[in-house]
Formats: sequence, structure tokens, C-alpha cells
Amino acid sequence: MSIVKGLMTLLCLALLTLQGCQQEEQKQIFNWRLQSHAVEQANDFIELKKFTENVRIMSSGRLNITLYSGGKDALVIGPNIFSAVSEGTIEMGNGWPNWWSGQHPAWAVMNAGPFDFMNLDASMLFFLGAEGTQLANDLSKPAGVLWRPAWWPGMEFGLLSRTPIHSLSDLKGKKVRIGPGLPSEVLAAASGAYAIPTVPSEIRPALLSGALDAVEWTTTSGAWDLGLQDISRYAIVPAIWQPSVLSDFLINDKAYTALPEDLKLILETAIKAYTLTTTISSKMKDFEALDKFKAEGITLNTWSDEDLAKWKLASDEVYKKYKEENEFSRDFIERKQLFKAKYQNYYLLFGPYDEQ
Repeated sequence: MSIVKGLMTLLCLALLTLQGCQQEEQKQIFNWRLQSHAVEQANDFIELKKFTENVRIMSSGRLNITLYSGGKDALVIGPNIFSAVSEGTIEMGNGWPNWWSGQHPAWAVMNAGPFDFMNLDASMLFFLGAEGTQLANDLSKPAGVLWRPAWWPGMEFGLLSRTPIHSLSDLKGKKVRIGPGLPSEVLAAASGAYAIPTVPSEIRPALLSGALDAVEWTTTSGAWDLGLQDISRYAIVPAIWQPSVLSDFLINDKAYTALPEDLKLILETAIKAYTLTTTISSKMKDFEALDKFKAEGITLNTWSDEDLAKWKLASDEVYKKYKEENEFSRDFIERKQLFKAKYQNYYLLFGPYDEQ
């Protein structure tokens, strides 16, 4: 009987120890930093504030994410966000895949480049339903980074300028702010412009000083929120270089692994909620922003059929270069093209019929 009592005592002690460990785990608090590319007035940054607050509430204060904008208080900016997440300087980053092209050339083809996915739903299906996210993680994980799609701006706005731009020929020799990677390469090849990947906080001063002649910055609402309409009275639209742009989250793998399973689930759920709400709310704001540009008297020009043909030739050459120079890039481009063909084949029968 004494042996049985001894075993029961040991079992009780083990259960108490396990319960204590579980309670300690429940009480453990994780403090993360999230560096965004966005300026504070941008809709995606406003939605990020809601995202971090949702995580705090759902986790009962066990996962607290401090958010930093891409403005003067930024911890890191632009392409350095990836390195900071990789090294664990920050636990999360938010930006654009093409900004990480210095890490690997395939990041440049992650976004929907010219004549790639033409609708944001095609890109969403590829990354959320097909193999896009897995391919992106195959690229990010060797650097200790987990990748998640953040939100879809869809078709970008175009170029804002102080003097009129009517065609590609007007851009020859001009200095144009545009993100790095494939978009800037296609712009330079098609127009003969100089592509300069300026970060948001530096755009307005550069445009005022003449260091920039034209500016690309995300979608219609993003361009409006940047506040250049007082000095840029002209625009040429749309942004041929990125018809269905995608923003992303970067997560430090070690920091993520250290989270208890319930906090991982809370984080993943909050990310998915952010994806949906930011994609929808931003597109609604794009509708509003277009009306604002028109009401402000901004002159809007569009590309001619001749220019579109030039864009296509230039983009084909740039895609060819990426496919020849890197195996992962070639595989990623080809997989996207296969999915695009499947998408288009379906919508030949089930697409819009009201304008046929």
C-alpha cells in the first residue's frame, strides 16, 4: 500500500507541476515590433493599428505588437525591413515583395508584373488557394523568415508629375520614383526613364527639388494619401508595371516558433482578417480618391495602344531575362502563367457578359 501511496504522491506532484507550467505559459507575455512601409495617414497603416489591437485583445494582452510607420520614427525602412526581420532585430515587417529583390531575384517576380495577373482576385486565388504562399515561403525560410500575404491593392494608380506626360516618349531621360525590381526594369526598358526607388518620406522633398520628375506610389487612394496633388497636377494612368500588386507580411521564424499554439492561431487569424478588411476598404477608398483627383482638377491621361504594345515588348524581354538568369524565378513565373491560363479559361464561360 505504501508503494501505491508513493506513486499517487508522485503523480499528484507531476500533475501540479504540469498545471503550474501551463499556467506560467498562459501568463507569458510576448512583445513584438512590426515595421510597416506605410506612412501614418495611409489606409493600410490605419488598418494595421486595428490589427495589432485585435491581436492584443484576442490574446488577453499576451501578444503585444508595437507598430512603426515608414515615417521619421521608423526602426528600419525600405529593403532593410527584410534583413531586420531575418536577423531578429524586429519580429514582423510589412512591405512589398519586389522590395526584397536584393535578397533573391525571384522576389521581383512575386508581385503581378506587367501583363501578369490582371485582376486582384486572380492573384488572391493563386496565393490563398493555390501554391503561391508555399512558393514564397520556399524562398523566405532559408533566411529565417515566414511569409504571409498581407493585402491586395490591385491595379496601381500611375505616374504623378509636375508637367504633362502623354506617352512613353515623354518619359525618356526623366527621373521616376518607382519600386525596385521588375516594375522599375520594365519602366526603364519601355521608356528610357531613370527608375529611382525612393522611400515614402523622401518622395515629396525630391519632387519639390526636381530630383524627381514623376512619382509612382501604390493605388489611387495611396497616391492621394501621399499628398502630392498640390504640386503634381498631372497623371498618366494606369500603372502598367503592376496590375495586381500584393503587399506582404514577414515574420521572424524563431519568434513565431516561440509562441504557444494558441497565440500562433490568434496571429494567423488576425492576419487573415487584416487581408480581407484592408483589401476591401482600400478599394472602396480608391473609388473615392479617383473622384477627389478629378474634383481637384488633376489632368488624367491614359496610355495609347501604341504605348501598350511597347510596354508588352519591354516586359517580355525583362521576363525572359529573369527566366534565363535564375531557376527559381523561371519556375515561379511559369507556375503563375499556368494558373493564369486556368483562371482565364474558367472566366471565358463564367466572366462578365453584360458588355459582350
